[in-house]
Amino acid sequence: MKKIAFITKNKILGQSFAAAIESMNQLDFNFYLFLNSDQALLDAEIFEIDIALIDVMDCNSKQTKMPLLFCEKLNEKLPNCHILLLVSQDDEVNRKMATKAKKKKLIDDFVFYDASLKYLISKMTSFN
Repeated sequence: MKKIAFITKNKILGQSFAAAIESMNQLDFNFYLFLNSDQALLDAEIFEIDIALIDVMDCNSKQTKMPLLFCEKLNEKLPNCHILLLVSQDDEVNRKMATKAKKKKLIDDFVFYDASLKYLISKMTSFN
């Protein structure tokens, strides 16, 4: 069973995503919602997550290094954890940051907010 953590400050989005995942009985996921980004790295270690879905919507242009630093630390602590960033297609700064992170292999991939839930789930189930 894959352990998936959604790391976001957006409680409504997080709870909605959790409800959608839990309603899909055929998925072999344990879902965790981490709403405190300061605590997320420790939580990820404690639960030994397999996939981190990280919402970067709250990061403004001055904070674009924060998700990258978090991803580096997560890779150090849990080298087998797959990392997906959730990015707004309209946010050029975070789009560029996500593209650079993928090229540097800090993350496995990124997904845009307008992607379907079906696509996001297929992305997560594709990780071994």
